[in-house]
Amino acid sequence: MHSHDNGSKRLRKLVAQAVPARPQLPLVHSTDAYLFDEVLTSGQIEPQACNVFVGEALIYTFYGRPSFRPNLAELATTMDHYLPVCLIFKQSFSEEIRRVFPFDTGAFINDFYRSYLHKKMALGDFSLEADLETPGRVVSTFFGTTRSYLQARPDASIELDASQFEAKSYAALIDAKDSNAMDSRGSGIEVQIADSIAIADWVEAAVVPSTFVDSIMGKELRRLNIDVLPYDVHGRMRPNEYFSSITDMCIHYYAKKGMLQEIVG
Repeated sequence: MHSHDNGSKRLRKLVAQAVPARPQLPLVHSTDAYLFDEVLTSGQIEPQACNVFVGEALIYTFYGRPSFRPNLAELATTMDHYLPVCLIFKQSFSEEIRRVFPFDTGAFINDFYRSYLHKKMALGDFSLEADLETPGRVVSTFFGTTRSYLQARPDASIELDASQFEAKSYAALIDAKDSNAMDSRGSGIEVQIADSIAIADWVEAAVVPSTFVDSIMGKELRRLNIDVLPYDVHGRMRPNEYFSSITDMCIHYYAKKGMLQEIVG
């Protein structure tokens, strides 16, 4: 057990009581074009040394929403290698889950959420059951519906007991509207995996830069029967500026696949 696994179980118990929201969304994993080329070559997404759970190698995914933004600090560039790639896993994904948190743990460790927490709160206070049903339980508890979660719109009618300290902190975090409000990492449900993931077995679609559609990368994705979802590339943009488009593409892909029929355009 890692030291970050220690903490109160209040939030875990609260979330475990909820009925999972439906439909169940797929997990997504974000990387960049350069690193994804290595994944395609090996055929595996490999766990990487973690700077939060130090001493462990992990794969970070998020429930339905590409909340993690690789190369967040990179400046505007015309180079394709920093452009983001988002992998959408199959809904049938069944590999073992290491941990589930209701937010990006890296942002917690870097004190991005401190305005909404008691100074003694630890990361482990927000650890949830390591189960694929847990993200849906978070959604029903704090967002009400799957669509509201995808749009980062919390349930305004939620009522929490005064002693549910962690739940009240999380509710405040995801409802933040001030100028310093946290980005989507604060409400994106993080799912950690400790084992290699074979992309041919578990990846259903890949959101990629349009410049790679007819490249070796695009051809290999099609050979693996992975749906290729291209987004337009513009000159001199920061890599993280594409994530609004990537998120929209994920949502419309879910709708096209019958998960969210009400938003099919």
